[in-house]
Amino acid sequence: MKHNTKKWQASLLCITLCGILTACGSGKESQAEDMKNSETMQINETDMGAQQENGTEKETGGMEENRLIGEQTFEVTLEPLGKVTFASYRPDTQQNPLGDALFEIQEAGGKTTALEGIFENNIRANEIFNKVEAVSFPDYNSDGFSDIIIICNYSPSSGPDVGTGYSEARIYRGNEDGLFTLERELSEVTNSALAEKTVQSVLGFLGAGKQGEAQASDWKQAYIDHLQKQDPEEWQGYQLIYLNDDEIPELVEIGTSEAAGCVIVTYADGMLEETRLGRLNFTYIERGGLLCNSDGNMDRYYDLVYRMENGRLTQIAAGYYGAEDNSRVEFDADGNPVYQYQWNDVQMSQEEYEQKLNAVYDTSKARQGYEWDGWLSREEAAEAVESME
Repeated sequence: MKHNTKKWQASLLCITLCGILTACGSGKESQAEDMKNSETMQINETDMGAQQENGTEKETGGMEENRLIGEQTFEVTLEPLGKVTFASYRPDTQQNPLGDALFEIQEAGGKTTALEGIFENNIRANEIFNKVEAVSFPDYNSDGFSDIIIICNYSPSSGPDVGTGYSEARIYRGNEDGLFTLERELSEVTNSALAEKTVQSVLGFLGAGKQGEAQASDWKQAYIDHLQKQDPEEWQGYQLIYLNDDEIPELVEIGTSEAAGCVIVTYADGMLEETRLGRLNFTYIERGGLLCNSDGNMDRYYDLVYRMENGRLTQIAAGYYGAEDNSRVEFDADGNPVYQYQWNDVQMSQEEYEQKLNAVYDTSKARQGYEWDGWLSREEAAEAVESME
């Protein structure tokens, strides 16, 4: 009997020890699971922070793109920098309603330089920015380096003149290092003296009126120098046309392929401006200041209308038409393809599209940009320019 009792006590002790060991094992497993969950939470929080940071950067980039003023952004040649992009940006009024426009010079190597603003931190005193009226790149002081004239429009943010608008000119002087210095005093004197601010009136006040009216030798030499620099392998020919109502022609460069397209070269303020068109076809209204780049392929076509102002071509309207799927083009009873039409981002019928186009560009007055195989060689174009009076 005593022997059995000892056996029972031994069994009970074993069971107790097993229970204790099992509990310890479960505790370690639970602690490990908790640590794993904690690490997972930390990783997820880190991922969320990275996602939020990336989202902010993307949003900022989008804001910058949305603020770009396309009609006042140009590819220009500035002395001594060469070809650059002059970019105009609307102010970020969410940050400050009195913010001013921002202007940048973006060079091919990625270097970007912001022009100095009129006010500290580019914040106006009591004015709201409305628009950029004009930008010009003359050499107003004839030192051989490009200068910049910008004219903006503003409205008072408070006071009795709220709702009215006025123009303000700012003048930047360029130098041999490709830097542009804001001429504050000269800009203030110019604004005080001129009731109407335009590029020509500013140039006239600066004593550059005669320089603004290009002498024949100036524009001729500019075109001839430009032609001499052209690669004969890039252009199959040239043509001279008259877009605006003056005696200085515009130079058309005709590419060797549809991909190369055409380039319209214009002369203003002592400098040449280039506008590249899509593909090779365009028409224009002679001395009417209007040009239409009409082309396309594979059942996708467009009409891009440009207006010439102050020697520069600016796109004023855009129309697109074609098939959503050019592999499944539908045809009407007369065998004509059924296309979708869009004018300035608005869907409409073909008839409405043609009405919109003719409202800004009278196609009945248009003439072809050049005759196929009737173009001039580089040498012939230079001789034609030289012989003009």
